[in-house]
Amino acid sequence: MRTLVRPRLAVLLAAGVALAVPAAGAVPAASAAAKIVAPAVPKGLPGAIEQPARYVPQHSCDPVVRSGAQKLGRLLAKTYPGTSAGEVRPCGDGGSEHFEGRAVDWMVGSGKAGKARADSLIRWLLATDSAGNQYAMARRLGVMYLIWDKKIYGLYRPQDGWRPYACSGVTACHQDHVHLSLSWEGAMGRTSYWSKRAAAPDYGPCRPADLNWAGRYTGPRTTPCPSYPRVAAPAGASAQTARLFRYSGAYLLPGATGPIVTTVQKAFKVRVSGSYDATTRRAVTAFQKGKRLPQTGRMNRATWRALLATVTPSKR
Repeated sequence: MRTLVRPRLAVLLAAGVALAVPAAGAVPAASAAAKIVAPAVPKGLPGAIEQPARYVPQHSCDPVVRSGAQKLGRLLAKTYPGTSAGEVRPCGDGGSEHFEGRAVDWMVGSGKAGKARADSLIRWLLATDSAGNQYAMARRLGVMYLIWDKKIYGLYRPQDGWRPYACSGVTACHQDHVHLSLSWEGAMGRTSYWSKRAAAPDYGPCRPADLNWAGRYTGPRTTPCPSYPRVAAPAGASAQTARLFRYSGAYLLPGATGPIVTTVQKAFKVRVSGSYDATTRRAVTAFQKGKRLPQTGRMNRATWRALLATVTPSKR
């Protein structure tokens, strides 16, 4: 969400350009410059519809392309030819649904054509349908929030309309792409736009009280996650130890990339490449063996807890 990076596992699909964000709570007026068709409304939609998506922030490191996010990108590509989208990004700082595969960055650049495309999509997502359902298509797709041109619109707080989005730079300010974050049910393709059945809320994986990241997504969770304070390194800890605590609990396996992998490689004193390679896997496996843990070669909760214990002064 914060800074667009070429996604490692992204499926390139859709893009258009920058649009002037409407006033708070408003849906963009139709653009006279270009009459662009909106995405298709599928036949057979049920009368039942999802409630506006709740805010469920990113908790886990699991950057795989989800079916609902992928289908949304393909829908945009089909509707707006010549555009592209990406869904995932290596886990790191800032917090982003891209780390879980439940966000789409629709690249739009700058110019009248792109503005018209973005106007068209946002107008379609936030419009009231013939049954009187506000934000109908956003709800049926599981859109949790949109970011565009220095503003953010949350379906979980629609009364606030478009709010200022603190940022710096064209890409970080989402002036060259529209960001769409999805609920878990939307990301997994279970919402009524795709399934023709209104989906139940899914809160995704929860983090434990002693670690900062949750494990991988394993299936729907119908109740909200408990809320815990963030886990911080002891006072006076080194910058490396502080990073270990900040990333604690992030599930990493061979093939993962990014700053969390770099931090783990430094902890195990192997070559720092930012990629979870065979050397890193062997180091993790050896550590697990020494701690009498299952030798998976992956950074899981038990391995993180054992690693944090090695950098935390024991209490006397």
